[in-house]
Amino acid sequence: MGGRRRRKLIRPQTKSRSVQGRCPKCTTVVKFNVSGPVGKEIYECSACLSKYPIDDL
Repeated sequence: MGGRRRRKLIRPQTKSRSVQGRCPKCTTVVKFNVSGPVGKEIYECSACLSKYPIDDL
């Protein structure tokens, strides 16, 4: 009768920042994964896995 309610534990979702653009190495339009602090971001191409600082693009 007096059953307890179980709470589901929800994992905190991590947002991955991504930007769409053209990779200078493989010349395809892809989504870049953005990492690093603001102003010194590093873009990683999801097609060829090359990494570029923000100044190179």
